[in-house]
Amino acid sequence: MIPIATEFPEKMNSILWLRRKKDTLAIGNISGAMVFQGTLQPAFGILFTSWTPGKAVVIGMITTLISGLWLRYVGRNGQIRIWHLFINGLLYFLYLALCIS
Repeated sequence: MIPIATEFPEKMNSILWLRRKKDTLAIGNISGAMVFQGTLQPAFGILFTSWTPGKAVVIGMITTLISGLWLRYVGRNGQIRIWHLFINGLLYFLYLALCIS
């Protein structure tokens, strides 16, 4: 329920800005909210609790970093094609297989 309460106003602002042809504000609003929700809050949670990453979390971190580095490499050396994203899909299935086993 919390994500709906915190993200709904952000989405509505973006929709209103898009209707007023202020797409830069709308995209900035969404990406800023994503950065806040995805970095600051988890960082506080990790710092102030006794959380320790399990096997699935470590595997997820590694596959996410590999996927991100792969897309960065491909993007800097040309266009990202559909088969490049297929590689990331394979990494996701590798993650699932390693977590299930």
